[in-house]
Amino acid sequence: MKRLLYLFVSIFLILPNVSMADEGMWLPFLLKNEKYAEMRKMGLKLSAEEIYSVNQACLKDAIVGLMGEGSNLRSYGTASFVSADGLLITNYHVVLSYIERFSTPENDFIKYGYWASNRSEESLCRGLQIKQLVRMEDVTDRILVGTEGLTGRERQNKINENGKKIADEATKGTKHEVRMQALFGNSQYIMNVYAVYKDVRMVAAPPFSLGKFGGNTDNYRWPRQTLDFAVLRVYANKENNPANFSAKNVPYKPKHFLPIAKKGVQENDFVMIMGFPGSTRQYIPSFALDKIVFSETAEKVAITREKMKILEKAIEENPDTKFRYTTRLSSVGNSYLRWSGEIMGVNQMDLVAKKQQEEQLFKEWVAKDPKRIQKYGNILEQMEEHYKEVAVYNLANTFFLEAGINGSEIVPFIGKFEKLVAMYDRKELNLKAANAEAERLVKLTDQFFRNWSYEVDRCMFRNLTYRYYQKLEPKFVAEELLACIKKYDGDIEMLSSEVFKNSMFTSKDKLMAFLESEERDVKGLIKDDELYQIAIGYYRIKIDRIARRHGDLQSKLMDLNAIFVEGLLEMNKGNAIYPDANNSLRISYGKVSGTDAEDGIKYYPFTTLEGAYNKYVNNVDNEEFYLPKKLRDIYHNKSYGLYIAKNGDMVTNFLTSCHTTSGNSGSPVINGKGELVGLNFDRIWQGVASDYRYSPELSRTVSVDIRYILLALDKYAPNNYVLNELVPNKK
Repeated sequence: MKRLLYLFVSIFLILPNVSMADEGMWLPFLLKNEKYAEMRKMGLKLSAEEIYSVNQACLKDAIVGLMGEGSNLRSYGTASFVSADGLLITNYHVVLSYIERFSTPENDFIKYGYWASNRSEESLCRGLQIKQLVRMEDVTDRILVGTEGLTGRERQNKINENGKKIADEATKGTKHEVRMQALFGNSQYIMNVYAVYKDVRMVAAPPFSLGKFGGNTDNYRWPRQTLDFAVLRVYANKENNPANFSAKNVPYKPKHFLPIAKKGVQENDFVMIMGFPGSTRQYIPSFALDKIVFSETAEKVAITREKMKILEKAIEENPDTKFRYTTRLSSVGNSYLRWSGEIMGVNQMDLVAKKQQEEQLFKEWVAKDPKRIQKYGNILEQMEEHYKEVAVYNLANTFFLEAGINGSEIVPFIGKFEKLVAMYDRKELNLKAANAEAERLVKLTDQFFRNWSYEVDRCMFRNLTYRYYQKLEPKFVAEELLACIKKYDGDIEMLSSEVFKNSMFTSKDKLMAFLESEERDVKGLIKDDELYQIAIGYYRIKIDRIARRHGDLQSKLMDLNAIFVEGLLEMNKGNAIYPDANNSLRISYGKVSGTDAEDGIKYYPFTTLEGAYNKYVNNVDNEEFYLPKKLRDIYHNKSYGLYIAKNGDMVTNFLTSCHTTSGNSGSPVINGKGELVGLNFDRIWQGVASDYRYSPELSRTVSVDIRYILLALDKYAPNNYVLNELVPNKK
């Protein structure tokens, strides 16, 4: 039996007003009481039980989250079942790293696409897992038993103890796993029970030129014409239960899968998006928003800009590195544009000032009642004062993540050797265990050096180490790094050159020789290695000087926040209010709708293949807009078949007013009948600040139209193996 317990903490909540019609990411098991009637008025045809039920097959059973190994049930993308034999559909960019791994000079799946023609050609996506929600349950009363009068860590420890007991009971006799999540300032606790499947295989994906058409130039932009889809298949054992990869496994039989809406959508059609959105911060106070956006996010933008420059230069100077860094550059570029858009959006909305006005309304509400004054008094002032120190540690943690372990690739790689070092630090060495660990590291080392560039990573290490040292207070910089900077007289170029040249970790031959020998000089070759010392210094500082104090500060903040949230909920009693996204299954809904994005700029809700062709013609020297000849021929001949729109266009992408965020990539766009009409893959630049405040005028998602996907499977790369399974009765 596998049981996991995780608590997600919502730190802040401000409820300035009732959500707009299209705003919100709603918990599906509460939908009937909160938003169902409104959705019916907008065009929903399904019953509430057909959306979420624990007693019958429903939409929730068709939606899954995509995870990596060791992700603690936190998914990074969404997919949906589209056949009775376990076919999943998701975004191309969500699984691009696997397509890269499968590609070789002989089989260039990046250039030509991945098109399995039978099950023997489906490739295992090693490490890819899916989580499928079994049920959600409100366990607030049970999890808070015995917490009366407790505060801080003592209260949290009791909650964790209760939560583990509840999770054990919920998973007894099953292989299900549990994630506990707290909402509304820890005033409500939801238990999410999941089944986790580990045998996931690649079935179909377009070439990079189509799956990433427009590249970074079009990212977060409109119009888009991107064919951002991929098809996977989930396998299970003969009892239809989760199982590790085996040739004996058979296609999983989902309780429900989404039928395909071959006729697509029209403007103003009702749609909903189901998926696992990562996190939003709709309700943070003004002082927190100011620090997060204009300090932490601003630094993230600067760091990602630095990373992009290095990766772009590497690819330009050596085209052979393109396969190695395509996914990383795409990911970094996506983060850069998103964070830049957030800053722009918060500025344009003047959101800090608006939140200050809303907080003033809260204070005025409190002041009207002596009991409120006694209870909620100066809670905002206390929180603001406390947050000054919280912000310092938030920024340090940002640098640890973005410039430390997610900067130079050598840093997290070195971190994997800590277990071996710890074995040699014990009084008595267990050589058998050490050899087994060394054998594991041999495999990791071989894998690491296959896709590692010495010079690119040295430049990344140089620039990000310097930024980390330059921007943070000395207490957050490891003594080993300070000593190296002093040793090389502050010359970071020389420092990076020397520590890379002298380190065993930058030489595959030296590292393999060390690992394969039982006479390992751990002190001389690892612990005295300057690069090792700097890398491990990041982790040590995180544990000793960031995490511990940060945790204490957060505990106190949670206590203050609990009082604040109680007042906010009281102030907004009777209103339907959605909690911030926290990677649990959510539903957002709205309509297919364009927007007046900027002064003089109107975004229409649909784009077409004609638009893609025009971008190709006008940017023939830009590979981001390359359109394969076969698709150009389809356009010229207008051979769109069954997938043509009523006006004769071949629709590629469309906009909706649904509320989404990261983690919604690959989420199905579903019509009022419960049919799949598209896949969500992006937001527009002008509305990307919707993580902080949804804008009815500007918040728009970008989705690939299901008709474009079907055209690709039918006309561009004819694949009846997949197409006949997706649309059994094509006509």
